[in-house]
Amino acid sequence: MPTQAAALGVSLLIEAPIVLAATARARRGPAWRIAAAVLPSCVTHPLAWHAIGNFGAHDYLAGVVLIEALVIAAEAPMLHWLAGIPWRAAFALSLLANVMSVGLGAALA
Repeated sequence: MPTQAAALGVSLLIEAPIVLAATARARRGPAWRIAAAVLPSCVTHPLAWHAIGNFGAHDYLAGVVLIEALVIAAEAPMLHWLAGIPWRAAFALSLLANVMSVGLGAALA
């Protein structure tokens, strides 16, 4: 099992390029877009990492779905404010980035 820091690194390697590409035409400048690509995961990942430990083998999948839904809901406002993208786009981007991160992270585990 990877450490939380290693898992965060993998998440950022997957999610940051997605956010940067999706916000290429955003009204905010590069520094804001980089912050949008990094900060939301840095805020939510430690909380999600520790929360998933509360689920056992029998309810692990339900736990992942619940936690990721909360992560998406928490990261979307950060994407909206940091990147300056519309709310709907922020939620869609949060969903896309997190689905890719969870999927590829599970494949690597």
